[in-house]
Amino acid sequence: MIPDKAFYVHPNQIKNNIFILDEFESNHLINVLRLKINDQILIIDGVGCAYVSLIKNISKKNVSGEIQKKYKHLGENQLNITIAPGLIKRNRFENMMEKAVELGVREIQPLILDHCQIKHMNFDRIKKIIISSSKQCKRSFFPILKSPISLEEYLNNQSNLIIAGSQKSEVHLREALSKISRDINVIIGPEGDFSDDEYALLENKDILLYSLGSRRLRSETACIASISILNEFFND
Repeated sequence: MIPDKAFYVHPNQIKNNIFILDEFESNHLINVLRLKINDQILIIDGVGCAYVSLIKNISKKNVSGEIQKKYKHLGENQLNITIAPGLIKRNRFENMMEKAVELGVREIQPLILDHCQIKHMNFDRIKKIIISSSKQCKRSFFPILKSPISLEEYLNNQSNLIIAGSQKSEVHLREALSKISRDINVIIGPEGDFSDDEYALLENKDILLYSLGSRRLRSETACIASISILNEFFND
C-alpha cells in the first residue's frame, strides 16, 4: 500500500537504503503533519522513483529513515505530453500548471505569443508549485519547466508531433487522435487566440489544429481538457 503522505528527497540524499530529508521537508513533516518515528511515508526523488519508507530519526532540522520498497515511474503516464501554453495572468497560469502536473505532463514550455498580455513568469514560484503538486498526486517525476520563448523559436526546435488548440479548427481533438503518436507537444493559445502571423507559422509547419467544441474556453480550461482527453485515449 502506498502511504498517504509524500515528501521530496534529493536523489543525492539516498544512500544504502537510507534517506535524509532537507530542512524544509523535515519541518513540514514534524511541525505541520506531526509525524513520528516508525510512521510510514512516501518519498519521491523527482527523477522517476518513489520509495515507501519508514521514519527512524527526527532532529530539529532533519528527518531520516529506511527505504522499504522502491517504485519506478510511480504515477506516470504511458504517453509523454509536453504542453506549450501561452502566458496568461499569474493566478490562472499557476492553476494551469498545478492541474497539468496532476494530469501527468512531462514537460512545460511557456510561450510568449502576440496576444499574451503577460510576457514573463516567476520561474522559482512555478517550480515550487510543480514540486508541491507532484507530492500531492504522488508522481515520481517532476515535469521539466523551461523559460518562455517565442512560437517561431519553439517550432524551429521540435521534432515530435505538435498539435495546437484553435478557435478556427473544425476538427475535434478526439477525431485527430488517430494521427497522434506516443510523444506529443500540445500548444495552448492565449486569450484572443493566435494572431494571423502565428497562424501562418503554424500552417507553414503543418501543425495539426484541433477544436474542443463550439464554446470558447479559457486557456487553462483548454489545457486541462486537452490533457484529459489524451490521457483517456492513450492510458486505457
